[in-house]
Amino acid sequence: MDPDSDFSDEQTGKRVVAADGTGLGVVKEVRNGTLYVEVGADPNQDTIDELGWGGVVNQSVHELRRQFIATITDETVRLSV
Repeated sequence: MDPDSDFSDEQTGKRVVAADGTGLGVVKEVRNGTLYVEVGADPNQDTIDELGWGGVVNQSVHELRRQFIATITDETVRLSV
């Protein structure tokens, strides 16, 4: 899937992985064409900071900005960070 196309509920449940392949979480929902990621346990803090999610307190679901998406397959969303 082209990361520039509109996202749909079809992406819900896909694993989200960093550029190095480490797991970050799962696409929890799609709202208005935007992916929202539920962060898994013990995520890589550097990746969280690069995504701009580091300063958010008590929030487990975050908006995934399109600029950070490298590729999307049938099972995963791979990030560029």
